[in-house]
Amino acid sequence: MNIFEAIFNRRSVRKYLMEPLPAEVLDKIQRMIENISVLDASCRVEFEILENFGKKSPAKGLIKADAPYYLLVYCEDTPSAYRSAGYAAEQLVLYMTTKEIGTCYLGSAKAGPKEKNGLKQFLVIAFGSAEGTLYRDMEEAHRQPLAGLCTYKDEPGEYLKKILKAARMAPSSLNSQPWRFIVYADRVYVFMKKEVFPQPKFLTSMRHFDMGIMLSHIMLAAEEFWMNMETVTEEQYAKKNYKNGEYICTIVFHS
Repeated sequence: MNIFEAIFNRRSVRKYLMEPLPAEVLDKIQRMIENISVLDASCRVEFEILENFGKKSPAKGLIKADAPYYLLVYCEDTPSAYRSAGYAAEQLVLYMTTKEIGTCYLGSAKAGPKEKNGLKQFLVIAFGSAEGTLYRDMEEAHRQPLAGLCTYKDEPGEYLKKILKAARMAPSSLNSQPWRFIVYADRVYVFMKKEVFPQPKFLTSMRHFDMGIMLSHIMLAAEEFWMNMETVTEEQYAKKNYKNGEYICTIVFHS
């Protein structure tokens, strides 16, 4: 299984075998951390692996899982940093999936050091050998159909359709699936759906993190099909106030 295939087959794992992973596997994860693709180079994102082989899990929060390892995610306190953190974290999660390692985003949990090099801990990702099923069929995932996520201005090509299917599969907090797309033949305008009622800051920050996860799916799918893509922010759209969504970026595909 490669990373693109993992997009469609990964499942959240909440029960783990409390046993160590091979040292060479942990070394590979660390190298992946050090060479991760970034969404915005101006946003600082850092990770730390925390072992958990004691009697009590160090992860605390409403949503937690007792796992042999936790990946601690640190970032700056801005929407673009949250998106950058999600973008990087999902690459690591999918990489671990290809190595038959279970993972689970613990959005409200905290573990280990609260800060790292001046960055605050944002969330925790549990990982380790799964106790039970590691993968699922794509049909088992509860996701909105593309027709509910996309407004089509042009008929997209076959590769762009596949990229949008990969974006659709992105996990999100409370399965909120906040992404919306305006689709042209050579570009996609990405929006984050606005909530009807004001949201607590943490839920808003999680939605930006989720948007970063989804953008990583687009990037990985584009790489799978050898499509050149560029992510840009168009000021004429960024300055506008939209009734139902917030403009995030434009993804341009080059032949």
